[in-house]
Amino acid sequence: MSSVFVSFCFVKTISASEKFLTGSALYRVNNENDKFREFTFKGFTATPETLIADFEKNSIVLMIGHYVYEDTEYLTLIQTVPISFFANDTLLTPKDLLYASPLLLFSAPILQNSFLSLDGNKECFILTKRLYNGVNNHKNIETKITVSYDNSNNRYDIIKNNIKKTVMSVIGQLKIGKKNTLHIIASDIKWNYASIEEKYTAMNSLNKRQRVNLTSTSRSNSSRETVTTMNFMNTVAQVKNGISSTHELVEESTNQEVIRK
Repeated sequence: MSSVFVSFCFVKTISASEKFLTGSALYRVNNENDKFREFTFKGFTATPETLIADFEKNSIVLMIGHYVYEDTEYLTLIQTVPISFFANDTLLTPKDLLYASPLLLFSAPILQNSFLSLDGNKECFILTKRLYNGVNNHKNIETKITVSYDNSNNRYDIIKNNIKKTVMSVIGQLKIGKKNTLHIIASDIKWNYASIEEKYTAMNSLNKRQRVNLTSTSRSNSSRETVTTMNFMNTVAQVKNGISSTHELVEESTNQEVIRK
């Protein structure tokens, strides 16, 4: 899951069909002022397992979905949680939105040579990935997001030494700059190591080869045991034949002695 958006939103427009609903909504830019941004959303509702609850125009809804910035902002809904509707002839407005910043969770590799150390123990880097837009079905949308964070406690020192080996998962406040550049003020950063994954892949491959060798050895031992068993049976047969021949010789000699007498 490469890009997940979570925010309280004011539903500006909405239309629905049997399979999906579409519309536009607003979210509060940050928790300090009354600036809003608009995005287009689409939710697929054809399956009984859908987490998209019914909501109406001019309502406030917690929206969770796949986020893509193309020529504008798009959100393919994963889940909706209706918060409030207009009642008693009181119409809700965007100003009724809770003062909460939108969150964006984004997972991607770090763009090479994008890491920077800033003043005041601040650091930043750029994540880059190609995304799919589920609203208009556009594919391979190149997305670059600048991630900035406070490293005053040295929590993220390891990042700059492992940029080429990691995939980052960052969650934080979504901001869009004047030039429509995406920015995450990170609250938390997680990463995994491609080198470790390669190591485990190699280990699994080695274990598989060892299992194959053990199977081959087992088959070889089984073959040798079969040959040994056959040789043993042949020896027993020969001994039995030898004993039978000896008995025949003894009986023949005894008969000859009886005749002579």
